[in-house]
Amino acid sequence: NSLVCLTTFVALGIPIESRLKAYEDQVGKIEKDRTEAYGALTGLIDQMRAGQERVQSEAARLVNSLRNAPKARGRWGEQQLKNVLESCGLSEHVDFVTEASVTVEDVRLRPDAIIRVPGGRSLVIDAKVSLNDYQDGFNADDDDVRQIAMTRHTASMKNHVEGLSRKAYWEQFESTPDFVIMFIPGENFLAAALEADHDLFEAAFAQKILLASPTNLI
Repeated sequence: NSLVCLTTFVALGIPIESRLKAYEDQVGKIEKDRTEAYGALTGLIDQMRAGQERVQSEAARLVNSLRNAPKARGRWGEQQLKNVLESCGLSEHVDFVTEASVTVEDVRLRPDAIIRVPGGRSLVIDAKVSLNDYQDGFNADDDDVRQIAMTRHTASMKNHVEGLSRKAYWEQFESTPDFVIMFIPGENFLAAALEADHDLFEAAFAQKILLASPTNLI
């Protein structure tokens, strides 16, 4: 290309030295712009890497706190439920309440949320978090260990279903259907349990419990 340019300059009678100088200046500018762009891109990549590391660190910290504190898991599940309801455009104290409770035989029952449905009816929702066994299975390198952990995860979810069914919220609150929604705050938690037990959804509904992840709750 340089030889072609020089030949063209000679044919046109253009001073070669001035054209070479202009050519070198243009090449220098291109190289300078490239270097600056590369430096900016490198800085952006470093920022993204640092941000990703912070996210991973915070996620690990959250998982550890949830694994070791059942009450924290419960509060996290309740907050996730509230987030989903608000993402649907529902407003607390208007479209749903979170502090409703009843006392049955000296036992105080408080579902996590009651949605007010048009027509004066209500839907009762309780959030349940099965995390530890799922996390053990997710992190397992051995297939057998993973399968055992996921079996425990499914058993934990079944225990939640049975405990929620015994509360019989449909008998304690007026104008509710004869089932309760059990909210599981993670698509992967429910999917793993259904993969381990294909009959889980139907078995839960037979006990008047409707399983719902964030997506199908919406």
